[in-house]
Amino acid sequence: MNSTLNNPSKLLKSLWFFVCIAILGVGFFSFFLLKTLKPVPEQKDSALLIPTVQTAPLQHRQSPLLIDGNGIVVPTAAISVSSQVNGEVISLHPNLVSGGDFKKGEILIQVDRRTFEANLKEAEANQRANQSTLEFITKQLTRLQSLMDQGFIGEETLDDAISRRDQTLAAIARQNAIIQNRQLDLERTSIQAPFDGRVYEESVDVGDIVSPGRELARFYASSEVEVIVGLNTDDSSFIPGLWQQQTAQQRSAWVTVDHGDNTYQWQGYVHRVESDLDRVTRTVDVVVRIPSPFTAGTLVGNPSSSVELEAPPLLVGMYTNIAIEGMSLPGHFVIPVRALRPNNTIWTSISEGILKQETVEFVRQEGNQAVLLAPDLPEGTPIIVSDIALMSDGMRIKVENINPLSESMESSSQGALH
Repeated sequence: MNSTLNNPSKLLKSLWFFVCIAILGVGFFSFFLLKTLKPVPEQKDSALLIPTVQTAPLQHRQSPLLIDGNGIVVPTAAISVSSQVNGEVISLHPNLVSGGDFKKGEILIQVDRRTFEANLKEAEANQRANQSTLEFITKQLTRLQSLMDQGFIGEETLDDAISRRDQTLAAIARQNAIIQNRQLDLERTSIQAPFDGRVYEESVDVGDIVSPGRELARFYASSEVEVIVGLNTDDSSFIPGLWQQQTAQQRSAWVTVDHGDNTYQWQGYVHRVESDLDRVTRTVDVVVRIPSPFTAGTLVGNPSSSVELEAPPLLVGMYTNIAIEGMSLPGHFVIPVRALRPNNTIWTSISEGILKQETVEFVRQEGNQAVLLAPDLPEGTPIIVSDIALMSDGMRIKVENINPLSESMESSSQGALH
């Protein structure tokens, strides 16, 4: 009989089907029990996150604005020395070497004087002969005039004597010019320093035969050096009286140089401003002069090492940073540029630890400092100098005070002001 109950294969398949159904049912039932009986977590309020900020008290700066620039040190005067006479060099200044220094009026190069002294003596002797001839002719004229008055001689003889007198006077004048030339040649055998200076290079030695026009040495004035500072028109407008030389020279300037990981400073003054804009850079060239550049510079800030280093002089060719005294601006203050927010605003903190946004007037930038005006902000107002990821006016903040803003100025500016 062909019945399904008698077929073992079909019976086994039916059995496995019911087993799978039972397993699924147990699984769903276990999941339902776990979800129903799981503990309920304790409900807690989310923590209120209050950002911590750094603030510094606003302090009005009484010192003038500082106009920053840079430039390279150049000499105020640089000349080359050439011989004006022929002769043998018999002596040189001991410091006539590259880098050597000398004082105004010192003899740098001495050419043999003997030939020129002899020429001068010859010219002076000829002059004495001319003077003797003039004296004789003058006496002769007196006698001839008397003889002519008495009728012993004619007028022709007297005229001849007068002509010889006039020729002798012309010879004396000509000889005076010759003597002056001989004296000048003799003076030119000694080449003197026209100012205090330093030697660039020399190309002469004792025993050399020199001739007019030959370059012997090059040197520059060392009593003062200068730096030409290119300022844009916006910066130059903050220097009162810049275009009047006498007024401009009353403006101080400070020159700083980085040397051996330290910064050194010299004080100078504005000497003049060029008459027109630079055609390439479109800047105003302001000339700053520094007296006594070979005096050691003053250390600005703390030394970079415990080893005591010797301060350098201000050498020609050094790259310098310049701070020029600008106009006085009552009620201004400075903050780090990073603390100036968009749309010329700053963040302040009121006593309750609340952030407040204030609008200020941006004047200019000095290095990494922003110069601002805010007449409504009193002295000591805490200004937020740190960044906040998310900011909104009136948000709660936690305040951490730091040094005053006036102490955060650049060391070079600080040194200039004091």
